[in-house]
Amino acid sequence: MDDLDRLYTRLASALRERGGGSDTHACAIAELYQNLVPYRAVRTELGFAELPRYEHALLRLLSGERSYLSVDLPKVRDEIRAELRSPNPILGVYRDYAAVGVRVRLNGTVPETVAPELDRTVEAPVGPRRERPAADRATARPAAPLPSAEPAPPPRAAERCPQCDRQLPSGRAASFCPSCGVALKPVPCAECGEVVESAWNFCIHCGAPDPAERRRRRPD
Repeated sequence: MDDLDRLYTRLASALRERGGGSDTHACAIAELYQNLVPYRAVRTELGFAELPRYEHALLRLLSGERSYLSVDLPKVRDEIRAELRSPNPILGVYRDYAAVGVRVRLNGTVPETVAPELDRTVEAPVGPRRERPAADRATARPAAPLPSAEPAPPPRAAERCPQCDRQLPSGRAASFCPSCGVALKPVPCAECGEVVESAWNFCIHCGAPDPAERRRRRPD
C-alpha cells in the first residue's frame, strides 16, 4: 500500500460515512482537497509530512491510476497525466480544475497493507516548486486586457503676456514680452539684488520702487 492507496482508502471511508448506498460518488475536484481529504486533516494520519507529497498522490488519484477515480473531462485527465510524466511537475495543477467533476469508486481494490507502519518513502519528485503559467491552463480565466496607453496631453494653449494679453512666441524662451516689454521672468532689484517679480511695484527686501524703467526693456 503506497501513498495513492492510502489516500484513496481515506477518501472512500469519508464518502461511506456520508452514506448514499451507491458504488460511485460524484463530486467536484475542489471537494476532494477542501472537504473530503484536505491536507491539513489527513497529513498526520496518512504520513504526508510535506504538501508536495500529498499533492503528488492527489494527482495520481486524479490521473485515473488504478481506476480509483475518473475525471469527467478527458482533457483534464490527460493534462494531469502529462504533468506527472514531467521531470518537474506542477503539483498544484489540480487547483486549476477545481470545478471539474469526478466520480469516485467506493469498491476499488486496494493492495493489502504489508506492515502496520506507513511507508514513508517520498514519491513526489524532488525539485523546486514551479508555478503554472496562466496561458497554459485549460480553464484559466481570460487575461485581463492590458491598460491602454495614456492619451497624449492636449496641446497647450499659446502663452500670452500677463500685461498686454498678446500671444507670446511659441517654441522659444522669452524673458520679455516682444509687444509691451514687460519682464516675463523675475529680475533682480536694482538697489539690493533681491529677485523682483514682474507684477511687483516694490522690492520685498529693501522697499525700493520698481519703476517701469526696470520692468521694461528700453530700446537702445
